[in-house]
Amino acid sequence: MPACATESVSLLWNSERPPRVVSPPSPLLVSPMPPKVQLPQPTVSEKITFLLKDFVSTIIRLIWSQMLIVPTLWVSVCLWMSWKVASVPLGFFKKLLTLFQTSPIEHFRKKRTVLISGGSTVQALHLARNFYNAGARVVMCEVEGCFDLTRFSTSVHRYYTVPKPDGVHAHDYILALCDIVAREEVAYYIPVGGKTEAIYDAIARPHLELLNCVVFSPNIKEVSLLDDMFEILEKCRQAGLATPLYYQATSIHDINKLYDSGMLRSTRHFLVASGVKGVRKHSKISLPPFRQDFRPPTEVSSQRPWVVIQDMKGEHYVTCTTVKEGMVVANITCKQSEDTLHPVEKPEIIQWIQQFLNRMRLRPMSGHVTFELVVSPHGVVVPIGCRVGVPLPYICHTSVHPRLVWKPCRHFSRQSSGPLDVPKYWMGDAVLTALKSPSVESVNRLLGTVLDQREALFSCWDPLPYAAYYHLYLPGKIILDFLKGDRH
Repeated sequence: MPACATESVSLLWNSERPPRVVSPPSPLLVSPMPPKVQLPQPTVSEKITFLLKDFVSTIIRLIWSQMLIVPTLWVSVCLWMSWKVASVPLGFFKKLLTLFQTSPIEHFRKKRTVLISGGSTVQALHLARNFYNAGARVVMCEVEGCFDLTRFSTSVHRYYTVPKPDGVHAHDYILALCDIVAREEVAYYIPVGGKTEAIYDAIARPHLELLNCVVFSPNIKEVSLLDDMFEILEKCRQAGLATPLYYQATSIHDINKLYDSGMLRSTRHFLVASGVKGVRKHSKISLPPFRQDFRPPTEVSSQRPWVVIQDMKGEHYVTCTTVKEGMVVANITCKQSEDTLHPVEKPEIIQWIQQFLNRMRLRPMSGHVTFELVVSPHGVVVPIGCRVGVPLPYICHTSVHPRLVWKPCRHFSRQSSGPLDVPKYWMGDAVLTALKSPSVESVNRLLGTVLDQREALFSCWDPLPYAAYYHLYLPGKIILDFLKGDRH
């Protein structure tokens, strides 16, 4: 044994290592390489035949997969072709009706031209009919890709399609409007705002005014206020007007905090886009009571803010308010319903709208505005929605309305001009409501609706839009919605 640990370590460190024995490599068994076999090369004709077979089979598989997976595409093509084929006789019948209904003197009479946008909407059709009855020459326009509802109306002299104003395409939209105004010598432009936001018409307003065209729409500053619900609620609160509970959300975390507090479970709430991007693209989402059912929008940030608004208890109303130089000259107030639009008399709502315009200092403003209002059980009017444009309740207006908006003749008298509004109903919705609960009472209600009110689209002297909507557009839309899985 060594005397100490150091000595044992030195002995181990200085001891010579035994030589490493390397065994010779074992011989490997190598199998001989097989002889190379020359494969026959395909000829040029065989190569071409193989490529053609592969191309044809690929095309067949592609077509078959499209027919199985995306039948909506083929149905859409068939419906589009059917609509193009049906538009030829509809256009011919329109010319015949216009020829028989209009006297030769009326054909050659010099008329003022009015341009109306939103040609695929029902309210634009009623605007065209009312201005036609008031003696105007009506020109319609609509963005590309929409149903041409007013194209076959005898009240429409000419129909145009314009590019959809979306970001970089706003310039093309303004140029298209200016081209129509210059070509048709338009004296008056009424934007409906059905498929486009009002901010683009406000941007186009100074360009059209340079062409001597009066634009019945608010300017950019007024639209930026009226189309931003958060700004409206803030201004109402500062002016002392009643408002619902509302919360601004600049991130998903803000909405999640409202869910965690349990505030969204007690009553119904909805989410509305606000800010500059909200004005350029309207969006409204109903919030579910539980957080796990909430599907957040694509962007919630300080650049794309939203506002959470409480839906208050009470009677809900929607208005079509016509404002001229800051004063309410006409107003339709309808109680929200599915199958009918019945105007109701609500003086407190008209008083609130005028008070709102005065408090917001919108005195010189002119245009159409729609308000969504709730009248609480205590009679307090509370705003929950606002948008610039012509809403659906406009269809209750008669031909008296254009004489209030446009410069009337000197013989016009509002007191002796007849009713300003009449109730309207939808034939399809009224029939479906009666079929959902078939009974003697529902049949009597249906007959009373048909006899006492007017259908929203039908007119004896202008029947083609009714036929095109119910017999061409609506069946095709039902088929496409069924293929897409939408049962509503």
